[in-house]
Order: sequence, then C-alpha cells, then structure tokens
Amino acid sequence: MAIVSRKKTFNILVYMLLVSMLFALTACGNNNTANSGMDNSGTETKQPSKDTPAVDKAPDKKVTVSFWNGFTGPDGDLLKQIVDDYNKNNTDNVEVKMDIMPWDQLFQKLPPSIATKTGPNLVAMWPGAARPYIENKTFLPLDDFFTVTGADKAGFTESSLEFGQGRTGTQYMLPMQTNGIYLFWNKKLFKDAGLDPKKPPATLNELAEYAVKITDASKNQFGMALPVKGSPLHFIPFMKGNGGDIVDIANLKSVLNSPENIATLTWLQDLAKNKKISPAGATGADMDKLMMSGQLGMFITGPWLVGGLKANNIDFGVSVPPAGSKSQFIEVDGIGFSVPEGTTEEQKNAAYMFIKYWSSEEIVKKWSLANGFPPFLEKVLNDPEIQADPIVSAMSAMGNTGEPFLKGLITADRINNDVLWTMIEAIQAGQDVAEVVKKASDDIDEILKTEP
Repeated sequence: MAIVSRKKTFNILVYMLLVSMLFALTACGNNNTANSGMDNSGTETKQPSKDTPAVDKAPDKKVTVSFWNGFTGPDGDLLKQIVDDYNKNNTDNVEVKMDIMPWDQLFQKLPPSIATKTGPNLVAMWPGAARPYIENKTFLPLDDFFTVTGADKAGFTESSLEFGQGRTGTQYMLPMQTNGIYLFWNKKLFKDAGLDPKKPPATLNELAEYAVKITDASKNQFGMALPVKGSPLHFIPFMKGNGGDIVDIANLKSVLNSPENIATLTWLQDLAKNKKISPAGATGADMDKLMMSGQLGMFITGPWLVGGLKANNIDFGVSVPPAGSKSQFIEVDGIGFSVPEGTTEEQKNAAYMFIKYWSSEEIVKKWSLANGFPPFLEKVLNDPEIQADPIVSAMSAMGNTGEPFLKGLITADRINNDVLWTMIEAIQAGQDVAEVVKKASDDIDEILKTEP
C-alpha cells in the first residue's frame, strides 16, 4: 500500500527533524541569485505568481514535469501505467518524468534539492510529512488549481481537500488518494463468541461488550487492539465521539483536560488494565501480526491492513468506527500532490494538467478498485462498481462525515508522537488518568506556542 508502514514511523520522524535542520541551514542560500530564476540553459524563467491565475491552455512547446513519490509497492506498477498512458495520449503538450524511490530516500533528497533548485516540480506525500515544507513556505499554494484547469471543485469530497489545507485554509496539497481509519473485525471470532459476524459494534458500549466476550487468555486471543505506538490513534474516535476534543485550533489552545476526556480514558483504562482485552504494551506492528494470525477480534487502523488479512485468509469485515455518546468521528488522511518552490509557472501549470487527469472519474475509479482506497470524487463514490466492492464500499461509507485530525497544525506530528502516544501508554499501564491528562494538556500548550 502507498501509505507508509507504521514500522517506518521512527525513521520518518528522524527525517522530519532533518527537514527542519536543512531548511534552517539553507535559508540564507535561497538569497543566492546565481541559479535563481534560471533554467538549465541559463535563460531566465518566470516563477509562478501567487496572485495571478495561469491560463488554461496547452503550452506551445512540450513541458516536462519531474514527479517524485514513494510508491515502491504493487501500487507503483499501476501508477507507472497511468503515467505512461497520460504521456502517450495527452494533448496538453506535457510529459511527466516520474522517479519512484523509497519514502526515506525521498525525505533525504527533497530538502537539499529544493534549496538548490534542482528538485521535482511535483511530489506526492501525506499531510504530516508535508507540514515542515508548508511551514517553511517551500511548497507553493495551489488555490488556483480549479480556476486554471476548470476542474469541478464541488465534485471533490470536502474532506479530501481539507487534509491538504493549512490552518488558515490555504490549499497546499491536492488529493491523490484518501483513506479513513476503520474498524476491522474477525468474523470467525465474532461467531465463536456468539456474536453476529455480519454486524460490527455500533456504539462504544457494544465495542467494549464484544471485546470482553472475544477475549480468551487461554488461547492468547484478544478482543480489541489497544496499541501504545506505531499505529493510527485508535482512541481519538472514542474521545471525540463522547464529546471531547484535543485542540481548539482557532485559538491554538489545548482542550484535552476535560471531564469528557477523563471519563473516556478512564473507561479505556479499565478495558486495558482490568479486563485485559488487549496485550499490554503492544505496538501497531504487533497488532497487525495478531490480527493476521486470527487471534485478534477488532482493530481500528487503516486500509493497508486489507492485503495482509486477505493473504492470510482471514474472514474479516470493515466499517467506520462506532459512534460515541455524542457523535461519530472518522479520521481522514491520504496522500496528496504538492508543487515545490523553484517550479516555474509553466511547469506548475503543466503539473496541474496531470493532476486534472488524475482527478478524472476514470482514473479515480481505476485506482480505488485496484488498491482498495475510497474514491475522493462524489460521482465515483456512487458508481455501481464501487458500491459492488464490499471493502471499497464499506470504506467509502464515511462520505463527507470524515475530517482530518489536527487540521493544518504544523505541530500535529509532535502532539501525536510526543504527547498523545505517551499519554495513552501511561493510562493503559494504570497511571492516574487525571494527572496524566493534565500533564499532557500542558505539554500540548507548550508545543502550540511554536505554531506560526
């Protein structure tokens, strides 16, 4: 799958730090005019305007777009086919030259390439990885995409555009693929526990009830995955669903320390510490293995789990996470296209033409059915073939109800990795919930002070 494995989380965090350091070291180099505004022949080139929309027409001569991404898995083969078809058949006078490399290599190469103006004109990555570039203004705003290309903005799901926006709503990424965080369940274990294998829990109370029924220590069998790192934040749907929240984004203030959150996390601690529905201290990778071995009843995670479950012949279902007492929260993430600084206006417009092609109903549908990710176009969501696929249709059921978590915050990864995971590990280990939450809330406030 295109979303990076959680086993690589540590490496990614290291490279995010590298990004910040490289930008700090090369900031003064951006004032060096020796290469600025020049193409390879030494001719001055026009940099894209942030205020004036480009003209929606094919360039007079062929424009080459350099495109970097990390789709090294089986999905990369389909991506190559789509790019080859575009290059062969497009009338935009555009050629996309794609360079696929491992994600960690991409994160090593991209900062210095931008600083020296030798980088790509188009890059794909997920929002968390893009935030340092947005903070340093080395990704260009893409708000003019719909004006330039004539693409129908209303045809995109709202959440697919939101995950690529900065805190003030500026569009820095356009969707390549989207995904939610879902509830997977083992149908055999449901049936063995006397539960209906076709019906996932609809509420958090049912989730807890089912997890207890499935858990059997004598078989090393657990009802629900409660990892302490290396996975999507499974506890956020519980907290937000019960009326809590983490950050007041408008005012850049933590709201973690609330009665609603303390009640939810106390409930979660009871499930982990007393009812032992999950192996203590396990990581997301541990839970993957347990789920694929048929010893785990439920797991809230991303669509990358599907391939492993199928390969291990696990009879499973997938749905949106259960609702809390107040609402239902479905986290949306994905991979988006961005245009780095140093790209000329001509190259940016050419990149737009390819993104428009990618965003056609035909390509969105092909990519979704092949890889199991929900489509980001409204019309494709309702396509009969999409609806006929049990996995894709279930993942698409979130519609426009999904939303990004900590939308637009540059510090989101720090909050997630340095505070929230530390908090949940302490709570599930049995530490005082109120004290842990208060400290975590104070830590978030300190981090938020660094938001631009």
